Amino acid sequence: MLIVWDLHWNCRKVGLAQLHDIFEGTRIDLHVHTTPSSSDSMLKPEELVELVVMNDLTAVSMTEHDFILEPHAQELFRQKYQNLLINFGMEVSTDLGHMLVFGLPSYISGIRRLENLRKVADEYGAFVIVAHPFRRLFDPVTAMRTGEKFDFSPEEAAEKMDVFKYVDAIEVANGSNTPQENYFALEVADILGLSGTGGSDAHSTSGIGTFATVFSKNIQSSTELLQELHQGNFHPAHKNIDDNWVRFIGGGLS
Repeated sequence: MLIVWDLHWNCRKVGLAQLHDIFEGTRIDLHVHTTPSSSDSMLKPEELVELVVMNDLTAVSMTEHDFILEPHAQELFRQKYQNLLINFGMEVSTDLGHMLVFGLPSYISGIRRLENLRKVADEYGAFVIVAHPFRRLFDPVTAMRTGEKFDFSPEEAAEKMDVFKYVDAIEVANGSNTPQENYFALEVADILGLSGTGGSDAHSTSGIGTFATVFSKNIQSSTELLQELHQGNFHPAHKNIDDNWVRFIGGGLS
């Protein structure tokens, strides 16, 4: 048994096997919403930081809806928690779904059209991830309401859904999704050869610690995080029954 220190310099004990997980690479929740920046969230930024540390994550990305804190406010928040990598992105609502965007300085007019968002992202060197692309598509209530049943195979979805033409990666492990939605996204990502990410999509204190994205590198800044995203040096992760972070490989479709 060894001693380590958490973000607030509180002492805690961990086993040798767990110590390897704590210090190797970067484990980041890439998809979190906080209040008041996201009106549908009840999660306070200070609560988020506490939960990130409690769940053995080494970083977090705050992805508010169609909004990002201006740079000075970002820096003030980072200064309060200097032992944790805090990144700021956006979840942008577009005509083809929700996109997690990293690398834009602010919300830019016109990016509600995904085609325009792709152009703007390329201009800024930003990274675009389609968030929860299959959410509620398998829900019979949704089918009754829309009058359309989603009956694509993963191969058909990869070929026929235009959204995948405009993104750099696919969120395949989302804490607010059903297992079927996540597994289907993972299969589509594999077919397309796109990298998969993980995030809690937390809007309250109950969501943190479900899914994350793991980078092999010990990332020190948002600039470095963006570089590693573009390099594709990451994989989705979830907690196993022993409460350790492991690679998310899905579980097959029923």
